[in-house]
Amino acid sequence: MQEATKQFMDMIAHFLEIVRTAAPVVTAFIAFRALRNWQRQDRAKRQAEFLDELIDATHEHIVAIQRPIELLKLAKIGIDSHANTYETRGAADQKTAGALHYIQKRGEPDGERLREALVATQPSVVKLRSLCAKGQVFKFYDYAKCFNAVTKLVWHSGRIEAFTSLIVSPSLNWKHPEVSSLLDKLLIIEPEDIQADLSEQNAAIIEFARDTYARIYG
Repeated sequence: MQEATKQFMDMIAHFLEIVRTAAPVVTAFIAFRALRNWQRQDRAKRQAEFLDELIDATHEHIVAIQRPIELLKLAKIGIDSHANTYETRGAADQKTAGALHYIQKRGEPDGERLREALVATQPSVVKLRSLCAKGQVFKFYDYAKCFNAVTKLVWHSGRIEAFTSLIVSPSLNWKHPEVSSLLDKLLIIEPEDIQADLSEQNAAIIEFARDTYARIYG
């Protein structure tokens, strides 16, 4: 009986020793799991906040660029109206002649209005570019599509800015090949095409955000 009691007590002591030895390991494991869970939750939170900010910034930019697009449309109407006075020329020459006539007559005042409108879009352009770069840190799945969509959005601002710089400078040497080539490239910019592409890129960004939300929260 005493022997059995002694064996039982030894077993209890051995068990307690195991518990005492294993306790730090178990505690460390629990702490590690808790830390990993917190990190995942924190990462998911930061990713969701980024997506919210990206969608808001996209909307802000599309709203901000509407004024420059409208002024671009008016400028294009002015160019076309002046081109109609050169109907005896070929289509390309007629367009160029109309553009030069418009630039000499209305380029500076209309260009200054366009420039002021573009200045108002700069905060949204800067923010989108910053977010576009920041998004690469998260290593989102299929982020290239979102990156390209944002790049295309702000690209249109640059195109309108180039158009503005040209029409606001009536004293340029329009016979110079590089200037003439640039004019031809900028004359093909159409406000309707810009609007359509803005809608397309906005849809691509929203689709990316929706799919990424689904992956984050499953």
